Amino acid sequence: MARVKGIALSFPIRFKLILIITFLLLVSLGLISFIAAFFVHRDVRRTAWENNFSINEMSASAAEVQMNGIISKVSVFLEDLDATGFLQNEEAVPEEAPAVQTAELQNGSIESFFFKENPEIAAIFTRFLPLENETGKTFYNHKFLISNDIRSSMIDAFMTVQNRAVERAADTTALLNAAPALGGVPVLALLFHWQGSRSEAVGVVFFSSESITAAFGTGTNSTVFVNSYGDVLVCSQAELINEGANFSNISFVKKALQSDETRLEEIYRDSEGRGIFGNSKRINPGNSIVITTIPSDVVFEGIRTTTIRNIYFSAGVLFLSILFFWFFAKSILKPLKNLTLAVKAIENGEYHIKLYTKSQDETSLLTHSVVSMSHALENFENFTNKEIARLAREGKLETSGDTKNITMFFSDIRSFTAISEKLSPNEVIEFLNEYMERMVSCVLITGGAIDKFIGDAVMAYWGVINTAGSEKKDAFNGVKAALLMRASLACFNTGRGGYKRPVIRIGCGLNSGTVVAGQIGSEEHVVFTVIGETVSLADRAETLNKPFGTEIIITERTYNLIKDFFITEKMGVITEAGEKIGIYTVINIKDGEESFALISDLKKLPGIDIKLALKFAGPEGPKTLVELRSLLNIPAPDLSSLNLDEEEKKYSVVNA
Repeated sequence: MARVKGIALSFPIRFKLILIITFLLLVSLGLISFIAAFFVHRDVRRTAWENNFSINEMSASAAEVQMNGIISKVSVFLEDLDATGFLQNEEAVPEEAPAVQTAELQNGSIESFFFKENPEIAAIFTRFLPLENETGKTFYNHKFLISNDIRSSMIDAFMTVQNRAVERAADTTALLNAAPALGGVPVLALLFHWQGSRSEAVGVVFFSSESITAAFGTGTNSTVFVNSYGDVLVCSQAELINEGANFSNISFVKKALQSDETRLEEIYRDSEGRGIFGNSKRINPGNSIVITTIPSDVVFEGIRTTTIRNIYFSAGVLFLSILFFWFFAKSILKPLKNLTLAVKAIENGEYHIKLYTKSQDETSLLTHSVVSMSHALENFENFTNKEIARLAREGKLETSGDTKNITMFFSDIRSFTAISEKLSPNEVIEFLNEYMERMVSCVLITGGAIDKFIGDAVMAYWGVINTAGSEKKDAFNGVKAALLMRASLACFNTGRGGYKRPVIRIGCGLNSGTVVAGQIGSEEHVVFTVIGETVSLADRAETLNKPFGTEIIITERTYNLIKDFFITEKMGVITEAGEKIGIYTVINIKDGEESFALISDLKKLPGIDIKLALKFAGPEGPKTLVELRSLLNIPAPDLSSLNLDEEEKKYSVVNA
């Protein structure tokens, strides 16, 4: 615990600075890293999905084109043979022997030409329908078989155990992995129904899958081609094909096989618990599925590396910052110690203090302010009760003057003098009381306070005695109160319009800014009020309603606080003490959560007709100044010929 000449300091400013800077750096760097990682993570995730989808789409298209092409080529081949009668399942009569020999020679030429043009096809097996006849023909690409060390008996042996697959192929196309039966050579068997001009059969095409494997490509994305049973047909890992691996037990593959959707994408976990981005597409030939995956740790590897670097960088910046502020604190410690002693002396009523500073920074300004304060307090005690001075010095006098940021409000009845001349004194008071009851309710219900009544005028404020928590909220409540007054006044005017009951129009002015608030008066009479340029500007804003043909005028200071919540229109710019200030009229509240709050407050007002009130303020109210003037029966003024009276000539009005 540090001490300053007898004053215990449990938390010196040096440590505060270090803690604050540490906190700010940790929060800012952490927040920046988090936000950067979040958006990068989102972008990388989206890119991973898009890349995975594109690779899956291209791979599936390549496989589909390849198999459709094979079916088309084989179908044409079989049709050519069928046209010669070679595929017909009848025995040739002896007298037709020369014709049969000629057909065999022709068919041999067709077969030789076909396999020459399609070297990737190993063999073609046909089984004529109906299958009960157990007849068919087989064509071998001997060049393919020899080059890959495959015997035709291997293909025959494979087909002997595929009777059920052949039966199903009469109705639907199927794909089988023939590699395990053919010594590990990557060969697929495509089973399909074929209809010729003379014959009908189930065709089985044995073809190399290397072209499909090449189309799948390589990289961080892994593409697997499986049939409707989950058997691996094409994969970058040759051992899985040779072993006849089956992926139907993998959750994503199982879901893709069972789904009726052509496409499927999700993140799933593999047997090791890793997250996997998975895309699948079902293709028609063979009712098979192309699955493309990429591990999430591969996708986000760059983010993890960057995050680790950011942690190291943040630690280095934090260390240097702490070191810097540790020495910086020494430069302000001495003047702050002197100021602490001086303030302690003033607190004890010792106003004759001597403070000197050589710096030209905020501590110098603070030192001069403390000296000035000590002189002011000494003078203050010469003009006021000593007990009050003590309470003020100890901070126990809550009603002392204070500087506050508030929203100031003035309203006035239009042509009130002419109205009051038509009424007796009692009628004037009765009329004003009824009117004021409504207006005051609008102020109080929004958390405001009435300062005073000046004849028919109302002076109120928000943020002095009570505050909604911020300048913006106080300004919002002030403007909302003005809209409540408009709606309540519309209900008040219902049935009015006679000689002694004229329709009432008002003007409202609001301004936000700094005021001085406190008790003003003497020992016999004291009032709590606010004073300052903010107050006078709010009063002048109210007077501009008449020449501008509006009802609610706010200054630019208030507009900047409430512009997101209300429909406004800029009327012009006035010059006040050399400062140009924008003037806006409030038309209505914007639709949204705030409008519901206004409706809720409307329902709480005395003598309110909610249906009528909502035509003047709320979602059903006016949206433009033209609509508002029409609703309030206010004629549009001619601003070009606007001639302010002598009192208001200090303003220069500039059209918006």
